[in-house]
Amino acid sequence: MVEGEEKIRPTMSALAILSCRPNSHPFQERQISLHEAVKIGRSVARARPSSNNGIFDCKVLSRHHAMLWYETGKFYLQDTKSSNGTFINNQRLCKGGEESPAREIYSGDLIQFGVEVMENNRRGEKITHGCIIATITLYHPDGREAKPA
Repeated sequence: MVEGEEKIRPTMSALAILSCRPNSHPFQERQISLHEAVKIGRSVARARPSSNNGIFDCKVLSRHHAMLWYETGKFYLQDTKSSNGTFINNQRLCKGGEESPAREIYSGDLIQFGVEVMENNRRGEKITHGCIIATITLYHPDGREAKPA
């Protein structure tokens, strides 16, 4: 073996990139490796947002909002009984509090987690809590983009 050569070459994973839309609650772009199913949800003490996970500092998301995964050459998104819903290209996956069937998604789809919620603060002022709206770009493990057929 040549010095500096790795014994095991890491296998490539499918990749999902979530890019923030102008009408979204602000977030940093996410590059999420899909070597296993990934939870999408609201940040809590043990789960903090980072550029490589599906955790968001956003009040309208449930802690366990949705799941995103890659299986047998396809990408899937499923709402996991969230309160405020998951949307693909403006279509809600299921009613609030229900688990949706897995839906195949493609690169370029518009993904929305939650809905905008308005509430009054203690002073009676209206406060709007935005939702997560992203364009998703999906790559197969071999680097090909997952475009619709």
